[in-house]
Amino acid sequence: MSFQYVIDNATSIGISKRKKVAQTVSRSGVVRSTSLGGQVYEFSVELPNGIRWSDNRRLIELVEALDRTTEDTIAINKESHSYINGYLGNLSLDSTAITVSYASGNTLTITAGTSGLTSGQFKFRAGDYIQLQDSPGSVYTVVADVDHNSNTITVHRPIRESAGNYTLSVGQNVSWRVLCVSMPTFTIFGYDQVSWSGPFVFVEAI
Repeated sequence: MSFQYVIDNATSIGISKRKKVAQTVSRSGVVRSTSLGGQVYEFSVELPNGIRWSDNRRLIELVEALDRTTEDTIAINKESHSYINGYLGNLSLDSTAITVSYASGNTLTITAGTSGLTSGQFKFRAGDYIQLQDSPGSVYTVVADVDHNSNTITVHRPIRESAGNYTLSVGQNVSWRVLCVSMPTFTIFGYDQVSWSGPFVFVEAI
């Protein structure tokens, strides 16, 4: 446990995956926007102030040892965090291996593992998290509901993996490879308590 300690004990988790955009404003007030690409995940995570130093110093040391130079894997997978990225569709994921094919762009085609649904049910809902199992692959969010009889998944950014066939990880089973680009300092205060100078900021390692 290292950066995962920060996620598991967070009091707040900010998630950004927006495009990098350049905007210009003409003299007449016309605004023009140009996408600069990007769309990597960025997490801003705050730890609670006042936790016991004696209970946490070993784990804090493991986090500090990674510093801002070493990649690590994080997942938002505590049961109490299921409201953040839990699966929203109607499939029984415990007994289903969902496979997809990818050719180009930001769409995937479901090839197996999603049978048994009826009208009014969904294979995926907008906001679901999916990951191509590619040791591991990148994480994507679904941007449109996938009806019970549809096999096309549209995601928030172009697929980064090579064209081919993949098995999906879904919901709380996804994980990110990240670097810490901003690491706060800690202060021991009072008796056996720790406070933080700001949030941890993690950026998806590409």
